Amino acid sequence: MSSLPVFRCVVAAVVLIPLLAGCRDSPTEPEQPPPAPELHFYCLPLGVRITCTAYVSDVPGRGQVDVTQTATWLVSDPSLGGFLEPGIFSPQRRGEVEISARYEALTARLTSWFLVDPLQPAQRLYFVSGLVRDDATNATLSGATVEILAGYARGSRSVTTEVGYYRIDKILTGETFSARASKTGYEPTTLSYRVDSPVGPGGGNSPFLDFRLRRSD
Repeated sequence: MSSLPVFRCVVAAVVLIPLLAGCRDSPTEPEQPPPAPELHFYCLPLGVRITCTAYVSDVPGRGQVDVTQTATWLVSDPSLGGFLEPGIFSPQRRGEVEISARYEALTARLTSWFLVDPLQPAQRLYFVSGLVRDDATNATLSGATVEILAGYARGSRSVTTEVGYYRIDKILTGETFSARASKTGYEPTTLSYRVDSPVGPGGGNSPFLDFRLRRSD
């Protein structure tokens, strides 16, 4: 019977060792700082005027806060018009205007471009971008030229980067335009396309348009 206490001690030791192992300090990941507040805004054409809303995200203890009425609204060319009311741009003459916003020490990172006219509805200006590829190999082509042939941005062009990327700004949304990609040694390709506004009803065309070029004989 003297072996019974020894058996109990062995069982206790087997149970206790994992428990003690679990009590060891385990490494913990450093606590991530909370995201810093950022200023955002979006604008929509409303007849000849443009209505804008601004908000600050990640405000400690409050989340998202609307600051439309207290933000400072900025325009690239005050002679084209201004914000006579907070968040409402009224045009004075026709032209391209860039809109941005500032609130206290925060400035919005993105801006919005519009074609405005006191006699016609405002229209958003956006961009078109994409890749130019070799149709046979699918390799991207650097040094190719993409040019707008017809439409509001007619004559605008871009030369592709080393990764075959191009971008052309101030494309009038909602308008069908034609664009041509060309490169020495390849047959040019012309496409018709329409870029839709990024703000508003979904389901429109994105600003991304790729081209494929075939080698010339």
